[in-house]
Amino acid sequence: MPALPEQFYELERFVPEWVVDSEADRYRFRVSRTIEELDSFYAAVFPRLDDLANYIDQYPLDAMPREAVLLLRLGQMLMEISPAVGVYRQPDVPNSTPFERFTVISPLEPIHIADGLENR
Repeated sequence: MPALPEQFYELERFVPEWVVDSEADRYRFRVSRTIEELDSFYAAVFPRLDDLANYIDQYPLDAMPREAVLLLRLGQMLMEISPAVGVYRQPDVPNSTPFERFTVISPLEPIHIADGLENR
């Protein structure tokens, strides 16, 4: 059974690996990928960003159905990798603090998933 709404069928292949819940985990995921993998994801998701936003915007943040949360996570991953793809042309930020020493500080995720992601 597809995890995403039918109109996003071409993004379904990314759900198992690219849906990452926290900002820190998205950062770790990004630096563990090749630029070719990031390019492939970017090329598939970026053209659909407005469609993702319009779909997600139908729901309040505290009552999003599972498929909307999955799309939100794909959009968040797109935002995470965009500088790597569009500016740095490598997964990590050049001439910066090594990834291993970097600590992501972010607020608790404000999204309560209506029917959970445990079965993604």
